[in-house]
Amino acid sequence: MPAIESLPHDVFVQIALALGPADLITLACTNRALHRLVWCDQLWIEKIGCDFGDRGLVLDLLAEAGVDIAEHVDARADLVPWQLPDPREAGSGGSRDAGFGVQCYRARFQRVYPVSNDAHVCYARDAEAVLDQVKLALRDEQSSSDDAHAEAARRLVLVQEYFPASAECYYLWALICYMRSALRPALALLTISHGIDSGFAPAQELLATVQATVDSARGAGGAAPLLDARCSGPSSQLAAAMALAFQRLDRDRDGVLGTPELAAMVKLTNGQPVPIAAIAQMIQAFGGQMRTTSGRRCAGWDLDALTRFYVAQTIQDPDETRQDLAKLGFDPRTLRLHPARAV
Repeated sequence: MPAIESLPHDVFVQIALALGPADLITLACTNRALHRLVWCDQLWIEKIGCDFGDRGLVLDLLAEAGVDIAEHVDARADLVPWQLPDPREAGSGGSRDAGFGVQCYRARFQRVYPVSNDAHVCYARDAEAVLDQVKLALRDEQSSSDDAHAEAARRLVLVQEYFPASAECYYLWALICYMRSALRPALALLTISHGIDSGFAPAQELLATVQATVDSARGAGGAAPLLDARCSGPSSQLAAAMALAFQRLDRDRDGVLGTPELAAMVKLTNGQPVPIAAIAQMIQAFGGQMRTTSGRRCAGWDLDALTRFYVAQTIQDPDETRQDLAKLGFDPRTLRLHPARAV
């Protein structure tokens, strides 16, 4: 049987990550080769992510959802750093202090497992208060802005610093992503939450909702997908259908769906007319002042606005999008224009 230090590096790392910190340090005392392998800065940084959560992954997923808080988090002096500094920025010698990785791990460990029980109780009380504030903010529709989502996400980072095994933190991050129609990041964060506590009901419910939406949007049962692989934009089939639908809806061929044309589209898909005020809100939400083919500007939607509307609707209810496409003359499964039907 080969000695542990002679195993492939990737295999050794997986073994090391599965060991407790005390066992890992004991292993380092065995011989010089293991001492060198164990006291690798990058190993301890990876172990932080393994034992206490991968903050970098969370920040990347939030950024994908349009909530970029990495700069704010990096600027906080009260948060333990989770990444190695760039050697080029570590001084004139271009090297970092030896043992930086284990220092970061030790600091992180002391946050999660404070020596004083009073400190733990204090942290728990503060974390509970922050979680309550975040939940209240997310329930308030008026607070569902970019700034509000960023503030909520930042507050959750502070909670996760002390309580990395909080399924609720990952659930609330996922909820922020879902509210921003970012399905892939929401699904990834909910998967982490489920792994921490598979019995946490709110995460279970949202996971089922997001997964069902993703499956339907990607074309479950052999149907053509509505969204791309990241579930953030139109599939090629939906983009092609939108181009054809736009041509058919643009009655005056001016390159813009104005108020009358949008009203006709909504009446066709909904089965009844809607007030002009509602059409104006739709124009404001997805379009605006558009330039026609003749150079004139008018309020309405261009092809991009029409596509963005249906992507947003698909993220909320893929079945409704397929129903709308059927009413617009498309096969709801293949998304191809039905030759025998007209808009």
